[in-house]
Amino acid sequence: MSTRVEWICIAVVAIFWGGYPLVARMTSYGGPAGSLLLALVSLVPVGAAALWSAASAPPTRAQLWPLAIAGLMQGVGLLAFVRLATGKLEASVAIPISDVAMLIVTTVGAILFFQESLTAQKLAGLALLVLGIALLRPA
Repeated sequence: MSTRVEWICIAVVAIFWGGYPLVARMTSYGGPAGSLLLALVSLVPVGAAALWSAASAPPTRAQLWPLAIAGLMQGVGLLAFVRLATGKLEASVAIPISDVAMLIVTTVGAILFFQESLTAQKLAGLALLVLGIALLRPA
């Protein structure tokens, strides 16, 4: 994937993943049923993209178990996230703090599990993320 396409994907993630909790919050309909509805409707663009793209081979057994675990993790995270998005905490507090905490886990996990480099720039970014959580936390 070219760098341009990656930046476009980053923008799409920012707009859609940053925006969907705000749209969900407008309904005040959450809980497991709200999470289920979100997950089911999300299959529409994913399924369309799968049909549109060239058919690929099914995952191997070695690829299947991490995908299954990741799917379970995504489901648990979605339940908690929808609870936050439709809950009592201000959206401008709960949603960004959970998003930033996710970024911290992903960054640290990538460094630990995939031996990605730990640079001064990444440390500074992590410190700023933690500072952002501290500044946004409820009073």
